[in-house]
Amino acid sequence: MIIEDTTTFTLQTREMFTSIAPRYDFLNRLLSVGQDKYWRKRAVDLLDPIGRDHILDVATGTCDIVMEIASRNLSVRIFGIDFSQCMLDLGRTKVTQNNYDKLISFQIGSGEYLPFANESFDGVICAFGIRNFANMQIGLREFYRVLKPGGRVVILEFSVPQNQFLHAVYGWYFNLILPKIGNLISGHSNAYTYLPESVANFPNQKKFVEWIEKTGFKKVSFAELTFGIVSIHHGVKVSD
Repeated sequence: MIIEDTTTFTLQTREMFTSIAPRYDFLNRLLSVGQDKYWRKRAVDLLDPIGRDHILDVATGTCDIVMEIASRNLSVRIFGIDFSQCMLDLGRTKVTQNNYDKLISFQIGSGEYLPFANESFDGVICAFGIRNFANMQIGLREFYRVLKPGGRVVILEFSVPQNQFLHAVYGWYFNLILPKIGNLISGHSNAYTYLPESVANFPNQKKFVEWIEKTGFKKVSFAELTFGIVSIHHGVKVSD
């Protein structure tokens, strides 16, 4: 997918997420049949934060990833960034309610133009966010830039099952059922119509591995979860 007017795309996407923010968590649980929590847990397992790591969660949304990291009782410092102030406000409320305030800092901003210095983080994680970037390859370069040598990147994203039967069932649910339920409950006319369209335009796992490797990451791999409905990509920034 080539986006020519990136500014308009970003503004429209931000408006969409701001609009659905109040129902976002509920719809995640409902439409994934509760699997979204498992997917995020597996992504954090792969990130494997340790010691006094500095971790950046890009497109943090309502902060499910940073909450999962904070719940593991580590001495890590967690930073969450998102382009929707409404999403961050909802996430901050969850963080405060769980007494994780001292571990987590928030920043409004874009994953394509991260407001952090070079080599600031030991780990970067992005769950269901990079698909919404106007330019995903710029985003990958930003992830690489802010990571320290030896730092890890983990990207959790929707994918399309390769099995023919599962592919057909997935297509029926994802393209026909999910948009109707999502748009009705969220109150947004096309937010959950955009979802299957954006997944269809996202590169397949092997192509995305190539993009990550082209950025400079090494030891790049992916793993499918829940029959290939989502995939986790992982890479390491090695010393030059």
